[in-house]
Amino acid sequence: MGGYMVQVPLVGMGTINFEFFKMKTGSVDGARAHFEEMVQDLVGVIHPDISTLDANPGDWGIDAYVGSLFDGQVNVWQSKYFIDEFGKSQQAQTREAYKQAVACAKREGYKLSTWTLCVPRNLDGPNEKWWTEWKKEKQKNDGVKIALWNQVQLRRLLLSEDAKVIRDYYFNPSVSVPSPTYRPTVALTDFNKYEGALFVQQLRHSGMIECDDAKEEFFNAEILSHEVTDKAVPEEVEALSRSKSELGSIWAQRFNASCQKNQSGPLVDLYIDVMDAVRGHHPNLPNVIQSGLIHAFGMVHQRVNDGRAGWSRDYRDVAATHVRATDSDKVATSLTACAEFANENAGERDG
Repeated sequence: MGGYMVQVPLVGMGTINFEFFKMKTGSVDGARAHFEEMVQDLVGVIHPDISTLDANPGDWGIDAYVGSLFDGQVNVWQSKYFIDEFGKSQQAQTREAYKQAVACAKREGYKLSTWTLCVPRNLDGPNEKWWTEWKKEKQKNDGVKIALWNQVQLRRLLLSEDAKVIRDYYFNPSVSVPSPTYRPTVALTDFNKYEGALFVQQLRHSGMIECDDAKEEFFNAEILSHEVTDKAVPEEVEALSRSKSELGSIWAQRFNASCQKNQSGPLVDLYIDVMDAVRGHHPNLPNVIQSGLIHAFGMVHQRVNDGRAGWSRDYRDVAATHVRATDSDKVATSLTACAEFANENAGERDG
């Protein structure tokens, strides 16, 4: 049962995609501010003494800086959330931002040592050429070292071990929630109960000797299925059906891949591949049915028992043979019952 807190991703799932900032903040303006904060935090990884300026009324062309604004040398980072394109307009904004930074340095009496433009995209060929030529000209005229943190450079910085906390904060936000509550498992006391079941035959046909755990998994899945069916709550019935379909798809994908990998002979890794995939998918199953991992394993065995899956290439033949044998047993049982009934009636007539 649950009882402890777990970290659950909200959105983003850790992928470094600067488009995500628009969805996360709800607007382009929000994304722009968020991008600026991320750049400041990244600079702080390299330079712990980073600082910034509030816009009052302007920001002096500085989003982040390292150094002294009083008769010192200053390194400046300028963020521009050019997410959709980089063309003539963005070139003009870049020139203006740099011009402002140079002018403020002269006005306030500090030396602008480096100026780094940070943008969430890579430049295409023509714009890369423009940037290179413009940078060369400005460095020569102003004596300022100019650099570009584009998408690939920002991603490399974010993927560094030192930036892990920043990466998680901006791209994999999470919240603490109570752990999910799973229904308890029930111990199977009679392991002979399912010895003749199809899912056990499929296991043994594939060369698996130890089947008791599989029987207990199947047993718990059966309890789950009966409880959901008996209660007949539409949401739970739908959730159970969806869970079984999802797990069935996991089996089918691994079965096909295993058959392609092994053109002939036994599918040696199929069982463990499927169950590993089920283990990974289990947290995604609907909470409403409170399916534990044992129940999820058992639902796979249920599908096998229905003849819709198996652990060998010829699982359909195994299922067909089982059905014929089961039908023969039913006929034999029925004939025996009829004969016993006839004998009893004959004895009564003789009496």
